[in-house]
Amino acid sequence: MNADLEDALTEALRAKADAVPPTPMPRLGAPVRRPLLVPVAAAVVAGAVGTAAFLFVPRDEQAPPAAVTTTVVPAESGVHYSLRLSALGAGGIIRETQLWQERERTGAWRQKVVDGTSIENGRVVPGPGRVDAPDGGDCYPSFTTTEPPCTTPASWMNFTVDFLASASRDPATIAAQLHAEAAEVSADLAPVLELRTIGLVLGSNGVPADLPSALREVVAGLPGVQVVEGMADLTGRTGTGYRLPHPGGEVAVIFDDDDRYLGSPTEAVRHGVAPGLGAPPSRMFD
Repeated sequence: MNADLEDALTEALRAKADAVPPTPMPRLGAPVRRPLLVPVAAAVVAGAVGTAAFLFVPRDEQAPPAAVTTTVVPAESGVHYSLRLSALGAGGIIRETQLWQERERTGAWRQKVVDGTSIENGRVVPGPGRVDAPDGGDCYPSFTTTEPPCTTPASWMNFTVDFLASASRDPATIAAQLHAEAAEVSADLAPVLELRTIGLVLGSNGVPADLPSALREVVAGLPGVQVVEGMADLTGRTGTGYRLPHPGGEVAVIFDDDDRYLGSPTEAVRHGVAPGLGAPPSRMFD
């Protein structure tokens, strides 16, 4: 990315950060074993410049392994569950992240992280890296219900399960809303940010069954998007890929023939439901 564009992005994100009220979260680098949350907009920009974009990143990579605490909830309700594999780019490391999330916006969430260098049967084979259950919290991706991601209005770049459930299914309306949000971050990179945001939305928990088809139409209409048939996700599943090159690399998303989101060449995502936080999934949807 050229220096002028990088400076513009930095200033735009700094302005957004300055507008957010201070929170009691410790500063980066404090000796606390909990993940570092990255606002969705910042994660989108990270993905746009060719680095892995995550909603949370473990702070202490040397922390000892910990067991996932299982909290059972009524079986008829269950909790959202997702399994995400992401290529980190450094040393061939692949990160598997399991995320359990209660259905309510302010509900609890838990996670488990496994690092390795190979994949078998759609799962990361644990390697010499991290195998841990970093702290979760309430009101994903916040730790508490008083933090800005939970208290600020929901939008495409600060989405919640409730927001996605009530969002428009009209591709033209979605495209206009998403473009307006992305242009506030960077007018120059707006299409790239929009594509990355759609990937983050579709990779999240609680996506309504009829939303991926609408978002695929939005993707197909992005200026400059390239269509690649037979594009494979990180686990080898193939579908129709949509990619947008940019100065730092490219952003891509992959859909199968039924409009289900698969991931990208550096990511694979599956969704399901589990009987409780930390419990094995009882059913997978994709």
